[in-house]
Amino acid sequence: MLKTVLLLLLAYIAYRFIFGFVIPVARATKSVRQQFKAAQDQMEAQMRAQQGYAQAQQEPVSRPAAKKISKDYIDFEEVE
Repeated sequence: MLKTVLLLLLAYIAYRFIFGFVIPVARATKSVRQQFKAAQDQMEAQMRAQQGYAQAQQEPVSRPAAKKISKDYIDFEEVE
């Protein structure tokens, strides 16, 4: 009889420990990991966007060819 009562008491304590501590901690851990993963994904997306913007800024812009100026003379106007 005492053995049965002790087994029932041990089962009750194990039940309370599992459902009162282990499962809530596991759920909280899962939730925190998901939040960190979402934040990390968002930061990586922002970094990729910034890198794309920086690369777009570094690409040479095609400009019309400038006139070649001969170094033989300097063009000027006389001011009176």
